[in-house]
Amino acid sequence: MEHRRGHRKLVSVEIVISDRGFGKLKGKIRNISLSGMLVDIGDSSQQLSTIVDVSFPVDACGCANRCQAKALVVHQKSGCLGLMFSELDAGVRQMLRKMLYGYATVAERAYLYQGFKDTSRVVHREVNTSY
Repeated sequence: MEHRRGHRKLVSVEIVISDRGFGKLKGKIRNISLSGMLVDIGDSSQQLSTIVDVSFPVDACGCANRCQAKALVVHQKSGCLGLMFSELDAGVRQMLRKMLYGYATVAERAYLYQGFKDTSRVVHREVNTSY
């Protein structure tokens, strides 16, 4: 059964999956969303329903950052793993949102809707709190 309903982006990105019992496993991300990803692992096998650590590069704002997160293995078939993120810190979530949608924050989204193309130069104004 399919659980991901959000926007998916087709990618071909190297990933390292670390499991306590299995060790490190290398694969390729085939598609990714804010809730999870599909990873091609070739002929390797992985135990289902385990929490794994994942590490992969994300290209956001013109520079590559390394994302690290915890994920739950939700399905495995024909050399692919379906992973659902179980722990994402705010920085990783923002990088993924930037990669998927082109913006990471509400301010950047508003900037895009005003007709600007590049959100890497958004100038954040300080809010005047004096009444």
